[in-house]
Amino acid sequence: MVRGRGFLPEVIDLNVASVPRMYDYFLGGKDHYPADREACRRLLDQAPQTQLLARAQRQFRLRAVRALALTHGIDQFVEFGCGLPSWENTHTAARRARSTSKFVYVDRDPMVVAHGRALLEEAGTAVVQGDLTEAPGILGHPDVTSLVDLTKPVAVLAVSLLHTLPDKAGQRAMARLIDALPVGSFLVASQLTSHEPELASRIDAVMHDVTGGQWGHVRSALEAGTFFHGLKLLEPGVTDVSLWRPDDLQGRPVPGPLHEVGGIGQKTG
Repeated sequence: MVRGRGFLPEVIDLNVASVPRMYDYFLGGKDHYPADREACRRLLDQAPQTQLLARAQRQFRLRAVRALALTHGIDQFVEFGCGLPSWENTHTAARRARSTSKFVYVDRDPMVVAHGRALLEEAGTAVVQGDLTEAPGILGHPDVTSLVDLTKPVAVLAVSLLHTLPDKAGQRAMARLIDALPVGSFLVASQLTSHEPELASRIDAVMHDVTGGQWGHVRSALEAGTFFHGLKLLEPGVTDVSLWRPDDLQGRPVPGPLHEVGGIGQKTG
């Protein structure tokens, strides 16, 4: 159910790890708890490059927003799975490129929503509690429609989010989201992938355990590309996020068998 501004659960279980708080720990934030740090330790035991991947996906999201604002004139954005506020937030990057940008942050984690409303909401931004699986309803939420004109192209972000969704739920959610977007809109998405099925299975087992089942799975790079079905991919396509238009033109993937793969697709009709 899409939640209005007045809804926040009274209790947050800090004994269960949260993916946004785990990312906060990896990115050097301070809004995490022992359960999150222990979950990160267990994840690093399986894939030591995970912290570097968290940083790589963060840089990818900032580059993607800048590219859409500068090159394609996009000035309205909706970011699903936005995570906790960090040293540079995506609406800041968008406005450096296009000062009129409107931005809606969406996350299912009540702590993320509480922090976001305290730190991110300002003129032209909003924070809504909800989930990618509820995307059409969220796009119709009053806090979204007050900022985003869905008769015009919009950029939707689902960066480092798809691996938290099971296969059928993920494919269904993305198809419904794309269907709800106006022609000319863009999807920015990425997810963890691996070419080693055994490693993917071990990571999935850890993440299912530490998050209380709030996880999908690590996919192959080929599977990751299916989420862009029906969209026109911008160059260089679906690739390691470190190689997607790197700032220094010499991007290097994080070494190891676990990768973050993503890209940008446009709905052309």
